[in-house]
Amino acid sequence: MFESRWVRHFHRNVGTFHDTILHNGNYSRLHMRSIAFALTILLLSCSFVGCASEDEPEESADPISDIDREDILEETNESTSITSEDCEERGGTWIEEREECSFDSDRPEEETERPREETGPISVPPCNVTATEGLNSTVNPSSWSEIQAGQWLAVDGLTDISYASIELDNESEVVVDDRLDYECGYTYSVKVPAGYNASNEYPLFLYLHGQLLDSVFFNNMMTNNFHIPDDDRYIIVRPSKLEIDWDPKKALDVLEDVKANMNVDDDRVYLTGLSMGGRGTFIVAAALPDYFAAIMPLTPHHEPYSYLPLAEDIAHLPVWMSHGTNDSTSEYSMAAQMAENLSNLGAEIEFQTVVGGEHGGWFAIYSDPEIMQWMLSHTRGE
Repeated sequence: MFESRWVRHFHRNVGTFHDTILHNGNYSRLHMRSIAFALTILLLSCSFVGCASEDEPEESADPISDIDREDILEETNESTSITSEDCEERGGTWIEEREECSFDSDRPEEETERPREETGPISVPPCNVTATEGLNSTVNPSSWSEIQAGQWLAVDGLTDISYASIELDNESEVVVDDRLDYECGYTYSVKVPAGYNASNEYPLFLYLHGQLLDSVFFNNMMTNNFHIPDDDRYIIVRPSKLEIDWDPKKALDVLEDVKANMNVDDDRVYLTGLSMGGRGTFIVAAALPDYFAAIMPLTPHHEPYSYLPLAEDIAHLPVWMSHGTNDSTSEYSMAAQMAENLSNLGAEIEFQTVVGGEHGGWFAIYSDPEIMQWMLSHTRGE
C-alpha cells in the first residue's frame, strides 16, 4: 500500500518523542512546547501535500483518450432508444416515419419564407393565331399575293401564328412584346420556276440558311446560283429564322403552305442547308423522317448540342455531305463521325472531305450540275 514519506516521517518522530519521555521523564515545559510546535508543523505539511491514507487505492492513468471517450459517448447516444415523450421533454421534434428524435441542431436552417410576388403582366409575341398541336400543319391565316413565273415571292402570313405555349387567365394583363417575334412563324421567300404551270408538278428544295439571323443579300445570291436543269425545274423555298436552331414544326408549316398554293411533287421534296442550316437539315429531317426524298447538309455546325444521335432517324434517306478539314467554325470531326455512323447504318451517303478546306465552299457545290443532279435523281421511298 502507498504511504507518503511525510506520514512515515511523522510516525518516526512520534516514536522518538515517546521513547524520550519514557527514558528521561523530565522534559521541561519549554521542551514540551517545542515538541508540540514541531508536531503541528508536521501535521500541517501532510495536510497541504494531500497525504493518502492506507485505505485509499492508488490512482492509475486513464487508458481512454478524450477523443475515444467522445466517440464512445456518441455511439452510446446513437444506440440508446428514445421515446416520443422523452423527445418532447428534451425539446426535440419526434419524426414518426423514422421513429427518431430530431433536434434543431440536426436540421438545416429553414429558409426565410419569401413573400409571394404579385403576378405582373404577361408578355406575348406579336402573333395571335395559335399553332396546331404536335407535327400537324397550321393553315396560313393570310392569302398569297399573285404568283409570277421566274420571280421571287415573299410570304409573311405565317408570322401571325404563335408557336409559344402561354397560359392565360381572365385576370392576366397581356402585353405584346415585339422582341418575342422569334416565337412566331417564319417569313419566307419562294422562287417560282421559269415557265411555271400550275397544271404540272414541280420538285422543291427547302434551303435553311446559316448563322442566327438571315443574311438576306448573301442567301439571295446563294440560292440564285443553284443549278437548275432546264428539263427539271424546281421550286426553291428559303425561310428566315430568328432563333438558334431550326424548328421542324415551323418548317413543316412553310412546306405545307407552299403545297397549298403551288403544285408540288410530294415525292421530290429535298432539304439542304449550310452551317447552322446544315445541322438544321439533320434536325428537321429527323423530325419529319418520311417527308424528304434526299438531304444535303453542308458543313453542319456542332453546337449547341451534338447531332450525332439523329443518325438512326435519317439513315433511310440519301445523304450528300461536305466539310473542310480546316474548318474552324464548325467541327469537321463530328461531321466525319456522322458520315461514318450513317454508313454503318446502311445509308446511301456521299461525304466530300475537302482537305485543307475551311468554312465555306457552298457556291461551288450548289452550282455544280453533277451534285444537284444527284439530289434530283432521288424519289421519296426509293
